[in-house]
Amino acid sequence: MNGVSGIKVLIVDDEPNIVEVIRLYAEHVGYKPIVLHSGKDVVKTVEEERPDLAVLDVMLPDISGFDLCRGIRALPEPMNELPIIMLTAKGESIDKLRGFNLGADDYMVKPFDPNELVARMKAILKRVKSPNHRKEAKQPERRVLEYPGLLVDLEQYKVSVDGERVELTPKEIELLYFIASTPGRVYTREELLEQVWKFDFAGGTRTVDAHVKNIRKKLGAYPAWTIQTLWGIGYSFEVERV
Repeated sequence: MNGVSGIKVLIVDDEPNIVEVIRLYAEHVGYKPIVLHSGKDVVKTVEEERPDLAVLDVMLPDISGFDLCRGIRALPEPMNELPIIMLTAKGESIDKLRGFNLGADDYMVKPFDPNELVARMKAILKRVKSPNHRKEAKQPERRVLEYPGLLVDLEQYKVSVDGERVELTPKEIELLYFIASTPGRVYTREELLEQVWKFDFAGGTRTVDAHVKNIRKKLGAYPAWTIQTLWGIGYSFEVERV
């Protein structure tokens, strides 16, 4: 990425106090906030401003944050890869899982600690090269995994099965790459949270389950490799021995 001052954060919330707090904390760390109080111009703003990260309130007056998340993920690449943090007053697990199933990268329940929100912003921006800066990012070597029929390119955040592009979210790609990097090794859900999310994520271990479920659904069944569940333990990436 370029310097911190070039990082744009789209903030969408209809509560003025919430918006002001997020704006102040974002500016304090050098980010450039783009503020919207409703959902009608969100997709247009993503297309025109190309933000590096979006913070979306679920309960907006005109459209839900879930629908906005779905709309962003339906945009052409690289705009559809925009990292998204969902904000909501709802704390039920089903709401969190719905957000993750739609491609959200993180989820925070109101009231929240703005310092924690900024920490999560930093963690996501560190892991995920935003569309604005991906071409400028320099990597010492390509981080690519290849198995029969499967290619996972973490440098370009692309996954393909039998040569056909599979649309995974950035977090799903990171999780798939991490598990597939060491075939046969079993990772606990807690280990995956620590290694892929980089901190004790409030979404809990169900976050891992939701992402694995999405990955399996999108990749489909394949005889040469699979993500296996070890009940009560975690997951492993298994490759058929020839």
